Amino acid sequence: TLHLDQGEKVHGRSLVIATGARYRKPDLPELGEYEGRGVYYSASYMEAQFCHKEEVVVVGGGNSAGQAAVFLAAHTRHVHILVRSEGLAASMSHYLIQRIEATPNITLHTRSRVVELCGEDKLEFIRCRMDGSGEVVEKPIRHVFLFLGADPCTSWLNDCVALDDRQFVLTGWQIPPGRWPLERRPHPLETSRPGVFAVGDVRSGSVKRVAAAVGEGSAAIQSLHVVLAGVPDA
Repeated sequence: TLHLDQGEKVHGRSLVIATGARYRKPDLPELGEYEGRGVYYSASYMEAQFCHKEEVVVVGGGNSAGQAAVFLAAHTRHVHILVRSEGLAASMSHYLIQRIEATPNITLHTRSRVVELCGEDKLEFIRCRMDGSGEVVEKPIRHVFLFLGADPCTSWLNDCVALDDRQFVLTGWQIPPGRWPLERRPHPLETSRPGVFAVGDVRSGSVKRVAAAVGEGSAAIQSLHVVLAGVPDA
C-alpha cells in the first residue's frame, strides 16, 4: 500500500521506484532564470554545440565534472574548472586528473566559485571569486556547467528498502546480507523488498543518463511480470 500526501491509498502487488534525484545547486538567487539558457547540468553533444569555440566554466570537482571538462575541451575554446577545495585529488579519479593536466585548453581554478550570474534573456557574463582572493572578477562566460552531485528522492521510503550510505536504492547483488527474505535470488533491478524495483537516477550505481534509465525501466517491467507470474527462480 502506498500512502499519498492527500490521504489517498494505492494498493498493488508490485512497485517500480523511479523518483530520480535532485541536482545540487549553488546558492545563487537568479539561477533558475538561466537554467537551459546558459546554465546546464549535463554536457552532451547538444550542449557542446551551444558553446562551440567559446570559453565555458565547469563547476565541480568530481568525476562527472572531470569527464564533462575533457569532453567540452574538444568542442570549446577553453574550459575553466572551478572548485572550492585546494585541488582534485580527494574527489576525482587519478586518470581524469591526468587527462585534465594534459589538455592545454583546460585550466583548474582552486578555491574559486561563481557568485553571480548576469544577463538579459540568457546568460551573458558571470562574476566569480577566483583562486582564494576576496576580489570579485567579471568574466564574459555565457555557458556554465554545474556538476555538484545529486541527492536521491528517497526520503519517503524510510526503511522500507535497503539504501546505500548516500540514500540511493540498493538493488540485485548490492542488497546487504540479511535484507533479502526469499530463497530465490533478487532480480538485478529488484530491491530488498520482493516485487519492488528501482530504476534510473534513484538507484545506487546507475548511469545517470536518460537512455540508461529508459533501458532499466523496460528491464524492470520484464522482471516484474516474472515475479507476478510466480516463477520460483529469478
